Amino acid sequence: MSKYHIGHITNTHGIRGEVKIYNLSDFNRFFVGAEVYIIKGGVKTSFTIERVRQQQHMLIVKFKNIDNINDVLIYKGFDLYSDQDVSDQLEADDYHYQSLIDKPCYNEEGLMLGHVVSVIPVPQGHLLEILTKDQKKVMVPFIEAFVKEVNDEKIIITPIEGLL
Repeated sequence: MSKYHIGHITNTHGIRGEVKIYNLSDFNRFFVGAEVYIIKGGVKTSFTIERVRQQQHMLIVKFKNIDNINDVLIYKGFDLYSDQDVSDQLEADDYHYQSLIDKPCYNEEGLMLGHVVSVIPVPQGHLLEILTKDQKKVMVPFIEAFVKEVNDEKIIITPIEGLL
């Protein structure tokens, strides 16, 4: 079973057990009845979402059977995960972040440039953070102008002059 990093608990909200969550998923993973979990000290603690609402760039979430701020304070700062596979919701040019991490990157001539170390969400979309062969980190916008092809084995990019 795969685990998907879907969010981060940034803070508590009010005194009735709600938390503020920074949503890291491009899919609707925060809905009433959804099962999510944290991992603390190697132990998985699961929650069922009872209520969720948007507040600016955050989600305000209430978990079932947690009704007091003192019951959620200990989860502040933890990452949230889901085991739910949403691959069937992927469009033709959509990818799970995890499937891009460690993928080798080549230019159009077949020269190995480096590998993806992270995918960074920005207001305009996403950036691929690539660690080059000489251990330099570079950012490549994850758009068609620079990312020519993504397949099971590699990513082919058009290098940005001065970066690669």
